[in-house]
Amino acid sequence: QETKTTMAMAAEDEAADRRRALLSLDARRSALLAESEAIVSELTADPGGGAAPMGIDTPLVDGDGYPRSDVDVYRARHLRRRFKEIQTDVKAAERELASGLAGLGPGGAIGGATDPAGGGGTADESERARRTAPKPPPKFDARSGRWVVRNWDGSLSGAEGGEARSFDDLSRESRGELA
Repeated sequence: QETKTTMAMAAEDEAADRRRALLSLDARRSALLAESEAIVSELTADPGGGAAPMGIDTPLVDGDGYPRSDVDVYRARHLRRRFKEIQTDVKAAERELASGLAGLGPGGAIGGATDPAGGGGTADESERARRTAPKPPPKFDARSGRWVVRNWDGSLSGAEGGEARSFDDLSRESRGELA
């Protein structure tokens, strides 16, 4: 009994640590996005005087190949480089967040959602197994004169009114009795 309580407390601590790490990562992502918005604002701001803004990807040289005189080229290159770095960092943070959230189950439990059917695996593993299982080959439906395939719920795909018919028995209507 005491061992189970200790194990449960350790799991709760681990879940709390993971939640804190995810919140920290989300705060970092938000700060990067705010910095990115500021950079885009500066790069696209109208400098006035009829000059074109620096832009995010507009050329920093004029038609003759000389640096534009209306733009601080050093500043523009610095901002553009930082903007690209931020984009890369945000993508990495979002990937980490997605994988971290996938590891948290309902209520913040570690390990993901368990299979409601009680199969012992997680719901993701169960779903992956169902999706990768061999599918039945198409059948010819004499009523519609078409080849049909089985939908995820056992109904027909490829025939009009197929949602009301069973793929397993093409000869009968099955309203609500789908496999």
